[in-house]
Order: sequence, then C-alpha cells, then structure tokens
Amino acid sequence: MAVLVDQEGRPLFLPNIYVTLRYRDVGLAVTTIEKVLRSLGMAYLWAISRKLDFDQILRSETFLSIEQCEDLAFFLRLDRGAQDQIVEESLDARPRMIVRLEQVRSGGTPSVHRTMISATEGGYRIRTVANFLEFNHERISPKASDKPRKDLAKAREKAIAALRAQEPRAKTAEEGDAPEGLSEDVMDALDAAFEPGSETNPFQSDFHQYRNHLMYRIFSETAIRRSELRYIRVDDINHAARRVRARVSKTVARTLPISEQTAYDFHDFVMKYWSQIPARARKHGYLFTTADGDHLSLGAINLAFRELRRKNNLPASVAPHALRRTWNDRLSRKIDSLPPEKRMQAGEEKQMRNRLNGWSKKSSMEARYSSRHIREKSDKIAESLANELREKNKGDSK
Repeated sequence: MAVLVDQEGRPLFLPNIYVTLRYRDVGLAVTTIEKVLRSLGMAYLWAISRKLDFDQILRSETFLSIEQCEDLAFFLRLDRGAQDQIVEESLDARPRMIVRLEQVRSGGTPSVHRTMISATEGGYRIRTVANFLEFNHERISPKASDKPRKDLAKAREKAIAALRAQEPRAKTAEEGDAPEGLSEDVMDALDAAFEPGSETNPFQSDFHQYRNHLMYRIFSETAIRRSELRYIRVDDINHAARRVRARVSKTVARTLPISEQTAYDFHDFVMKYWSQIPARARKHGYLFTTADGDHLSLGAINLAFRELRRKNNLPASVAPHALRRTWNDRLSRKIDSLPPEKRMQAGEEKQMRNRLNGWSKKSSMEARYSSRHIREKSDKIAESLANELREKNKGDSK
C-alpha cells in the first residue's frame, strides 16, 4: 500500500482516500497508485511554493482561479529538480529582483524552461491532478436548488477545465517511431553475449554471468516487465511445470510458460549460486539479488544491459522493454506461420496477447505492440503488388 505523507511523515487524508476509492479498491497495482500519488504530491508542493493550503482549497467554495490552474499546470510539467528549486526559493524570504517573465511565472528559476519533462509525462500529471480535483469537486457539489452555491460550482468546473486545457498534446508518432522490437541479428548477438563463458560476456564473476543469463532468458521468453521480473521469488518458478508466476504486476498478475532449458538454467542457478548466499541475507526469497543477497534494483537491471551494449557496441535500443516488444513481434510471426485450421479468431488472438502481456481485457495495447508486424506484412503485400504491376506493364508493352 503506497501512502502520500506530508513533510512530517503524516498521511495526507484527501489524496489517500482518493486513491483508495478510485484505484486500490478496484484492484489496480501498487505501482500505479504510487505514480498517481507522486503527481498529487507535486500539486501539494506547488501549493507550498505559492503559500497556499491545498486541503483548504479543495474544501473551499472559491477553489482555484483559472490563473492558478495554469500556474499549477506549468509546475507539473517541470522535472523534480526544478520543482524543488522553486519550493526552496519560495521559502527564502530574501527580496529578489525579477526581470524576466519566465522567472516570474516559475517562481524565480532562471533556467526552468530547460527542465521540462516530456509532453506524455506532463500530460499524465495534469490529467491525474485534474481527476483528483474533479473527485473532490463532486464531493462538495451543491444541490440544484441552491443557486448561489451552484454558481460557485460552475466556477470550480471552469477552473478544472482550464487545468485540463493545459495538457500538452504529445505528437503523434510517425510510422517509423512505433515501438518495435529488436532485429533477429541483434537478438543473436544478445544470445551470445549473455551466454556464460562467452568472449563477449562483459560480466566478471560466475554469479553475475549466470544470474544475468537467467534474467535475459525470462525476459526474452515471457514478455515480462522489469518491475515484474524483479519481484520474482524462488518459489514463483515451477521447475517441473516450466512456469513462472508474475506475482507483482503493474496491471494483471499471471503465470507464464518458459522453455525446458530455461527451467533447467533456473535450477542450476539456484543450486550453484543463490543457495550459497547466507540464509539470513536471502530470507526475503527474491530470486534476483546481488552477490551479497540484496534485492536487485531496477537500476541494476538497466546497468546490466548498459554494460552489455558498451562491451558489444550494440544499439541504444537494447534494453529490457525492447525484449518485450521483440517477444510480441515473434508471437505475431508464430501465429502467421500456423496452418489456417489452427489459427485463432482476431478477438481470441487479442485476448491471448493481452493475457500474456499482462494487459486488461479492454486494453488497446495489443494493436500498438503488433504495429511492426502489421507494417512488415503490408510492405510485403504492397511490394508484391508493385512487382505484379511491373510485370503486367512489361507484357503490355511487347
């Protein structure tokens, strides 16, 4: 359970009630709740920097002005470093001479325009805070017969609409920018580089070589996320049934098949290396740890891929999430290779892909992750058509 607290460590009532009702009680993952609370925490930081009581604002009939909502949206689009700088400077009572409009708007931070986050992330923060404001607005909405208070309610609705209007529009990705997996040539290089004992393996100790190899095999065979792989416990892998359980998931927990060889690799790693870690250090039960038994961090997983890219001069796209995309490309090719009588209906294929990727049944991510395969198929058909037309034109000219 993720909880938002104030500077003194006390839980903030309204944000935590909100995420409990709208997120936790409907079964959303703790990682999603944490991301929502971080955005709401930024709104509270903005209020501190502007000498405002955010809880009082939420309960107040006057609420926020449109100008304040625009200022809040600007604050939400900054990275945490810039936000912290604004809060710090707001607590400094010394007078300052402000000469630039950008400095006035940002609370006196001269280089704040260089620390804006992406439009996608900024839009998420603004939507999250706007949804929170709307939730609290609905709680105190007046009765239809109460006209004076109804006018104040309209003012709150206009302010929330003004905040939503500040959401940056992320540019539509061009066809070539769609999330795509790695080529088979790159995957062959990865297979060789992660193999223990390989000349291209950049990791020194046997423990790191076998641990990273097992991570890579699970990544490439299951489309599992980094955060899901990190929380795999030893008892989450069934060696006999060749299944791994993604118990802690961003969206949907699930059990996934692995190859017979990966099941044996898991058994060997546990018996030869993991079991040699002192029992006290590995009592948490997590499979992927440091050599001392500490639970492996997301940064350490990223570091393993960075080292492998550096050692083998591989493209920057080689990363854990790229393997998830690659798995989806391979799944599409596998489905196309099936004889017609064994192929699933389109709806069944979507549900199957959603389950294996850990998406909800209503998710539209299936189309996004299969975009490369669709493009390749359409290009082949178009190329074949062009060749047929070319041959026809040659025949007509004779």
